[in-house]
Amino acid sequence: MPWRDQIQRHLLEQRPESVCALDEAAYRMAQAILPATPVSRPDNPPNTLCTLALGIDVLSHLNAPQAHRLINHTRLYVAPRILLAAQPDCALDAAAFRALGFMLSATDPADATRVFHYDLDTYKTVPDWLNARYWAHPERWNT
Repeated sequence: MPWRDQIQRHLLEQRPESVCALDEAAYRMAQAILPATPVSRPDNPPNTLCTLALGIDVLSHLNAPQAHRLINHTRLYVAPRILLAAQPDCALDAAAFRALGFMLSATDPADATRVFHYDLDTYKTVPDWLNARYWAHPERWNT
């Protein structure tokens, strides 16, 4: 599936309440796919968190440390969900995206563009041992 179609599918499934475009290409794409949704321009970031941050060309001219800083800033201050297109010249590889909590959605066979998504609510599954069964049992205490 072409990467633009994959991004469109994500946007239509998620129907975010607001989108923060990280570059002009992302702004144009979000406006075209979600015309009723408020989309903030990359040169005019919102004062509050958006539901989703979208980046198409934002990583293309960044080196790895700059890309890490941009992604971390976006997660903390812009949006809890991120959808990024990583062009073939992206400084981050699949392992770097995984280390940042991203999941690979698709790879376009035509031009090797990869689509990654991040969602704060689901990026880490809760381990089985982290539940009430394995915590203290007050009924077993000697009083």
